[in-house]
Amino acid sequence: MANLLTIKASLRDTRPLVWRRLLVPDTLTFWELHFVLQLAFGWENSHLFEFRAGRGGPGDLRTGSPPLQPGELDFMDEEWRDPRQIMLSEVLRAPQNQVEYVYDMGDYWQHQLLVEATEPLPAGAPLPPVRCTAGRRAGPPEDIGGPPGFEMLLAALAEKAAGKRKRMPGHFSGLGNYPADDPALDLVNKQLAELPAIVAEFDKWLAGFQQN
Repeated sequence: MANLLTIKASLRDTRPLVWRRLLVPDTLTFWELHFVLQLAFGWENSHLFEFRAGRGGPGDLRTGSPPLQPGELDFMDEEWRDPRQIMLSEVLRAPQNQVEYVYDMGDYWQHQLLVEATEPLPAGAPLPPVRCTAGRRAGPPEDIGGPPGFEMLLAALAEKAAGKRKRMPGHFSGLGNYPADDPALDLVNKQLAELPAIVAEFDKWLAGFQQN
């Protein structure tokens, strides 16, 4: 029986904490969940990602960006599995189950995914769409330098708002109007409604790339 998961996704090392609450059918794969999180936090899907759960023992979850180059799979850890072949129900079965999602191995954005509740879905009924029901603050801009860079950006914005500086530092050029307090949930849910099409588009791109 399929379940609807209530997941709180929190971006570690952000103050105040950046988070989203998501309603997700456990029939999704971790590949699909990757795109859910990209949309929920406003990421641009321009870096590698990884999901992991457990403490390094047999049966732990290790998955992430599918290999693009021939032979690349040979260099993956033995525990690594293709995210397109792992359903959430294999790992996220009950409240308090957790998974870590890391996006961008340079900036190293760590997201803690915590199952807050599960609800059985009616057998034979259409699966509900993924939704974001709550959240706090905007996701960080890409390539900002990880949590330390994000903290510096927020400090510069606060100084600008208080009239203590007229211009943003050069490395934050163009971010003077960054909406730090706005999680943009209406936009997130509008984009989540297109999730199947978005995933299908990237599946097509990935298949074409791997054939070249």
